[in-house]
Amino acid sequence: MKKILIALLSMFSTGQFLTGQAISKAGEPIVEIFTDFHAAINDTSGTTGFSLNRAYLGYRFLPDNNFSATIILNAGTPDDLPPESEPRRYAFFREASICWSADRLKVSFGITGTHLFDFQQRFWGKRYIASTYQSLNEYGYVADLGIAADYVLNDVVKADVTVMNGEGYSNLQLDNSIKTSLAFTITPGSHLAMRVYTDLLRVDGLWQSMFLGFIGYKSEKVTIGGEASYKSNLEPVKGHHGWGFSGTGSIGIAKNTEVFARYDYSASKVPAGETKPWNYLNDGSFIVAGFQFVPADYVKLALDYQGTCPYSGERHPYNAIYMNAQFKF
Repeated sequence: MKKILIALLSMFSTGQFLTGQAISKAGEPIVEIFTDFHAAINDTSGTTGFSLNRAYLGYRFLPDNNFSATIILNAGTPDDLPPESEPRRYAFFREASICWSADRLKVSFGITGTHLFDFQQRFWGKRYIASTYQSLNEYGYVADLGIAADYVLNDVVKADVTVMNGEGYSNLQLDNSIKTSLAFTITPGSHLAMRVYTDLLRVDGLWQSMFLGFIGYKSEKVTIGGEASYKSNLEPVKGHHGWGFSGTGSIGIAKNTEVFARYDYSASKVPAGETKPWNYLNDGSFIVAGFQFVPADYVKLALDYQGTCPYSGERHPYNAIYMNAQFKF
């Protein structure tokens, strides 16, 4: 991984030197790090220690025309990898895309964002503390191999469409399945935002569909957001449907300081002929609450509690105190 990162930096430096002698080019580095220290509370099965949850290194090339290109390497956690992979850290492409934009239209091709939850993620602004509801419940991926188009219909409504492999950005094997999505983002004012999203994928002879609705309010001091999600035939197994909701909120209490909270509830359907929800061992509640301090534009710090309350009595609740940090520019 170290050799890959050194080669990438050398490539960027060489490219800047060479292009600087020809015509003027513009670009910007991309660096993003998520790290934390966590300590389990009254839970001998929990872990205590330091974690590096994300390390992005990339570059966005912005020439003087309608085209741009982005490449990002991700040295993430072993949880980001397919189940059959060896549990160690790998460097793989989080994004490798070419983008064309003009006026109201933007089109990206390659390993690019799926738009499943990036809007909600930006609205909350605390992805470095915990993964999104859809990621935690394996409803979809933040990036995939394919094409994405964004179109601004007017000052209030934006639409986006994607056609993807459906495998995620760390598992790019080709098969006969194509995942398509359609979404609309509605911002009727400077404080209110709404979004509806749906996608469809046929895998192993089953149709998987996803529906998501989000509404949020943001002012100078207060942010409130809520979303509901539903996905059919997870895993994929017929009748293994899942649903749930996630609510987030924050209040500014001092300069660069706010108190925040999040509550997730995930559930699964009882399949025909059975007496329990198919995913009852993983169903339940997830809670996050704490304080965030932003000492600089590129640094965020949070002291927070994170806990789970499983639906099943066969699993014990998990409770921990976290110190999270994000470095991004």
